[in-house]
Amino acid sequence: MQVSVFSIKQLEALIELAQNSERLRAHLCLHNSHQDRVQKVLIALTKGTYIPPHFHKKIHQWEHFQVIIGEVDLYIFDDEGMVRQIFKLGGLDGALFAEIFPGTIHTLVCRSANAVVLEIKEGPFIEADAKILPSWSCKEHYNIHSRKKIIAMLERLKLGDFFKI
Repeated sequence: MQVSVFSIKQLEALIELAQNSERLRAHLCLHNSHQDRVQKVLIALTKGTYIPPHFHKKIHQWEHFQVIIGEVDLYIFDDEGMVRQIFKLGGLDGALFAEIFPGTIHTLVCRSANAVVLEIKEGPFIEADAKILPSWSCKEHYNIHSRKKIIAMLERLKLGDFFKI
């Protein structure tokens, strides 16, 4: 029988990768293959990273997020881009985890200097079906709007506000 363990040093190395990444985040797959029935991914986030609001359309595309280190906010939007819910995850007063159901438009905003999130979802992972961006969401290309501008807008959003640059 085998056991897989992950150390603080490995976590720190993943955070360092995120800090040095153009996207300000890094992923480490803990599963063996994109074909595995359970996908487990550690995601290191650095404050200022932008994950475009998106959703997953297939019935099996739920996501479980658990913050290992740091604090993130989980934003939930309606179809028009209005903020319906904001959940604080991690830290001393945040939720322990969140499960996001298919069709739910969401994004994460890193509130601490760095955060590491464990994402668990059902496989297999198929890139073409991975996520859908609503028409009002900004893609992760910064030729129109800078990442700083997008993140500043996101960090100011409150319930009832619209995602709008």
